[in-house]
Amino acid sequence: MSSLDLIYTTFSSTEEAKFISERLLDDKLIACVNIFPEVSSLYLWNGKINSSCEVVAIMKSNNSHIDKIIERIEAMHSYDQPVIAVIPIEKANKSFTNWVNSVINVSSIGV
Repeated sequence: MSSLDLIYTTFSSTEEAKFISERLLDDKLIACVNIFPEVSSLYLWNGKINSSCEVVAIMKSNNSHIDKIIERIEAMHSYDQPVIAVIPIEKANKSFTNWVNSVINVSSIGV
């Protein structure tokens, strides 16, 4: 059985976060996503400190899908350089782990 990962990414809007997340859910690449609207972000870009309002998404999947998830997010994302950080889940309750693995379609890796 595959181990689980969290995928952390940010978006320019709730609509974009939902659109991309729904595509990944439809393809059974992720089991669920939490979307946190309107977070304040400060970052360096082109040598300057910038500030913007972003949307954070935390997706749950198993590690057999990570490369495909990253590829899909990059292809659909509006940012030139989106953050897509994969955080391995060291330990999780068995019912959650079983649910994620039952929802994820292992055969969709080649989608």
